[in-house]
Amino acid sequence: MARVEDEFRPVGVIKGGLLMLRPSDALKMVHRCRERGIGILGIDGFILTATSTQPAMEHSIDLSGSRKPASIVDGWDRAERFIAERAATDLFFEIVTDE
Repeated sequence: MARVEDEFRPVGVIKGGLLMLRPSDALKMVHRCRERGIGILGIDGFILTATSTQPAMEHSIDLSGSRKPASIVDGWDRAERFIAERAATDLFFEIVTDE
């Protein structure tokens, strides 16, 4: 089976080898990870322009504590809420998974 990230490459932007997604596509990727049982380790927000890639630390979250089976669902829930709260922004997100 192909990696989840590969499924979203056509709708994302590749910067420095990282797949960056708009909020709506990032949310879809989290949903796909949930469907396939893939944990979310973190989400990093970025401001992209034609000439720069600016990390936005205030729009990033570490979910690596969600790797335990009992808390993996909480990781998906937190990831979905985090992205949904930023749905109306121009941010791009890198979704880091345990895949």
